Amino acid sequence: MRRHAGRVGRWTRGGLAALFAASVGTGLAGCNLIKAATLLVAPTEEKVAPEYKDLPGKKVLIYVWAERDILWEYTKLRLDVSGWLAAYLEKHVKNVVVVDPVQVERYLEQQRVAEVDPVELGRHFQADAVIHLSLYQFSTRDPEMAHYYRGRAGASIHVYDLSRPGEPVETKLSEAKVTVPENEPIGLHNTTAAAVRQATYEAFTAEVGKRFHEWSREVN
Repeated sequence: MRRHAGRVGRWTRGGLAALFAASVGTGLAGCNLIKAATLLVAPTEEKVAPEYKDLPGKKVLIYVWAERDILWEYTKLRLDVSGWLAAYLEKHVKNVVVVDPVQVERYLEQQRVAEVDPVELGRHFQADAVIHLSLYQFSTRDPEMAHYYRGRAGASIHVYDLSRPGEPVETKLSEAKVTVPENEPIGLHNTTAAAVRQATYEAFTAEVGKRFHEWSREVN
């Protein structure tokens, strides 16, 4: 809001008068002048409400599931994604408490099964809610472009509310999907696999995380 106020202030101090004077010489007048002035002070971003608004003040567990083939190549993927998302939520969601992802990963490794029940997992850690990410895609290279890096991640998202008596309430959110870089891949000599993986984690967890808090997007 301060940025918009600044624009209004600058034009109030003579900019609009100059625009009017110029419009006389060019034939711009009336409605056209009003439209032009409106564009100069129009907002450049808008607020977006969270898809899921009941996370503030809750104890939350993040459960990341991925295909065996993905985990074979990226052995620490579950812990990495849950750790990045935990940090994001603690920064952007008010009074949220996230169960330590390291403790969750240790418990999952002890179970020695491909998948656990997210509700039972949440109850084991006495969580109020479980965010369940099912990663169906994660890679840092395009199979058809072996000499280039390009991070990709995609997942479905379900939230289980365990804070109320009775059966937990399950909410399905929109899928999260990112490509990093978005426009084109990067040559192997211009970066590293670790840098691309980290950038993909950051973009993906931000894409997931903004479903749980108000955020701003640019208006074209």
